[in-house]
Amino acid sequence: MFKHSRKIIALTAALALTSTMGLAALAQAETGKSFSIVEAASNQDSLTIPEIADKCRTSVVAIETETTVVYNTYDNNYPYGLFGFGYGYGYGGRSNRQQEYTETAAGSGIVLSEDGYILTNNHVISGADKITVYVMPEEEGGEETTYEATLVSSSESNDIAILKIDAEGLNPATFGDSDNLEIGELAVAIGNPMGSVHGSVTAGIISATERELTIDGVTISAIQTDAAINPGNSGGALFDSYGNVIGIVYAKSSSVSIEGIGYAIPVNDVKELIDQMINDPESVQAQTKGSQIMLGITIQDITEELSEQYSMPVGVYIREVSELSAAERAGLQKGDIIVEFAGEPVTCADDLNALKAEQTPGDTVEVKIDRNSKEMTLEIVIPQPTQVETAN
Repeated sequence: MFKHSRKIIALTAALALTSTMGLAALAQAETGKSFSIVEAASNQDSLTIPEIADKCRTSVVAIETETTVVYNTYDNNYPYGLFGFGYGYGYGGRSNRQQEYTETAAGSGIVLSEDGYILTNNHVISGADKITVYVMPEEEGGEETTYEATLVSSSESNDIAILKIDAEGLNPATFGDSDNLEIGELAVAIGNPMGSVHGSVTAGIISATERELTIDGVTISAIQTDAAINPGNSGGALFDSYGNVIGIVYAKSSSVSIEGIGYAIPVNDVKELIDQMINDPESVQAQTKGSQIMLGITIQDITEELSEQYSMPVGVYIREVSELSAAERAGLQKGDIIVEFAGEPVTCADDLNALKAEQTPGDTVEVKIDRNSKEMTLEIVIPQPTQVETAN
């Protein structure tokens, strides 16, 4: 890949930031031609921040998802908005009436091809019943175009997903070289912060490279930037000074007291996988399905704040248990709170995922849970990866 000598561009303004960005690619311009992300690399001269915003703005899309959540109204002490369900913790024996509501979430995406392939994070669209993509207008002040997207392929272990919308003439992002980054060089993010500021632009520098980061059991060697990253930016892009995507916006620091620390997945780490996910999605799904040990549960953290507010133990709340899964066979139920796994304390999903990864398929391990304010211990058989059918 052509390497440019890079200038460190002094930043004079903090622009409004990012959430979903562009990534590179021409896709199947000719019949039978395979998609190749590398072919989209740019070799132009460095740009100013306004030039980057103008070039890349329409290569970034906003994403909105809708997910139907079913919950049990055991007791009104816990508003369903708290966890996304209405489990009446600690109040057994009440009437159990199922209700449902639609949960919405937002993220960003990167245009890969003129005919509508979109890159985003897997966690942005995971479990969604409906995915809507908003494409920025060519002219500022124009109306966005709305599309319903279909999921082409996803990789939970790499936290990326490919969507497809029925569109033509989109502006694909160009793809850069994330192995050639220098600390202190310009970084520009464009995206959908808070799910409401489509096409927002922020700028900063590359603060560090190869920062190990683990979220929801996915570990990456991340690019760190001080360009503003906020909820809704996930799946967007981090651009270099040439207007090329060098990172897929992934997360910000988990500490609410710390600002100016955001992370992105280096594009070089996923270039080949992106090509394969578009050209041969079935093979990718076959490779990634069961690549992690999954127990068959959908979970959510109970933080110390929630624990104190509702007199619940800190741990991992089970939102759903899949039929015929290892969790169901072990006797785990919706509403249980996992507090220990394999003899080690569990305070969040990261703890559970890390402990789960240490186990050997076929082993029997103890799971300590809190069920209706009563502590009990169950035994679960760790499933073979190829037998997993659900996401956690």
